[in-house]
Amino acid sequence: MKKLLSLMGISLLALMLAVPAFAADKPIKVYINGSNVAFTAGSPYLKNNTVLVPFRVIFEKLGLNVLWDAKTGTVTGTSASLTISLKIGSSRATVNNLVKKLATAPSSISGTTYIPLRFVAEATGGTAVWDAASRSVKINTPEASDNSEQQITDLMHLSNKYFNAENAAGYYSLVVFNSVPADSVDNLKEYFKRYDMVTTIESLDILSIQGNEAVVHTVEKSVRKGGDYLPDERYEYLHTLVRKNGVWKIESSELQDSSVLLTPEQGKTAAVLPQIDASAIKDSLSKYYTARNAKNVDGTLAQLTYYGEEYEASMKDAIAEYFEAYNLTETLNSSNIFYYTPDEAAIYVEAAVKDADSGENYTQSSIFIFSKSSSGQWTIDDSYLVSYSDQK
Repeated sequence: MKKLLSLMGISLLALMLAVPAFAADKPIKVYINGSNVAFTAGSPYLKNNTVLVPFRVIFEKLGLNVLWDAKTGTVTGTSASLTISLKIGSSRATVNNLVKKLATAPSSISGTTYIPLRFVAEATGGTAVWDAASRSVKINTPEASDNSEQQITDLMHLSNKYFNAENAAGYYSLVVFNSVPADSVDNLKEYFKRYDMVTTIESLDILSIQGNEAVVHTVEKSVRKGGDYLPDERYEYLHTLVRKNGVWKIESSELQDSSVLLTPEQGKTAAVLPQIDASAIKDSLSKYYTARNAKNVDGTLAQLTYYGEEYEASMKDAIAEYFEAYNLTETLNSSNIFYYTPDEAAIYVEAAVKDADSGENYTQSSIFIFSKSSSGQWTIDDSYLVSYSDQK
């Protein structure tokens, strides 16, 4: 037989390499809690008394989110309380960072990675029973009943965990693929390079579960730990989730409300900075308010940081629409630079606002973030509303 095989052509050899050696045997079937698992990327096969299966389907059916590292040939399955990593060709795996020895190493066949089924089933707390007569594996998980609420809760906390770990690929692995723009992972990586924010989920409410769709409301607190300046904030989100192949994923997240967590006392604590920069920042702020009161679109735009022609055009339209919709006069009551680096500053502002249309007067507190250009000019990058307080 070996001699015959050695005489076969290259095309036949390629075919043999593409199909596991058991191809002539009865196909192996896998059942999870009594349901047959369909494998589309490849068929389970038996090697060294170990059943190996394509990793993605089995991970998802067992409630794990999947990460694939093509460079290292490592597949990782995660939930809120479990992380399993296996590597092609390695007889060692990790379960929550504990090294485990495998009887049979994961393998790659025709671009599909196969992993040992029993190991993964038992690592997730289930049992796996091999029936030689029917060539089937029957897996029972700890909870065969629908535990969608726990899965959804675990998903939201895992998403938060990935964000705080600055794991962009992990974060977007929990999102429905067709709802993610192609450059999202790269954009999030750039965000992580620039900012260092830690987010805490303060409350999580599952508002509805209907079939394979769910709606979740969260209140989250974001606190700056370093990097470029962003104010601490509290957010309210409405998340839409969908269940695909038995696994819940995030389809969309809509911001419902946000509030800046800065007290007046914090905003009025003065930063230490050179007088020349302090004067330049406050001069730019004064020009900004003067231009706004005069409804001078170009004058207002001149005090904003330039991010290209497309950005400038959109901002110009937005400012013009704002002046058309509102008839406000804003008077600076006080301003204080409470955060400073040689390239960036944040200034706390209290302004008296008069609405000429309604006759209403109120005080508006804001944060303006300034950046310094290579030419030395300080301009406004962004602004945040802190609070409104009515005046009688």
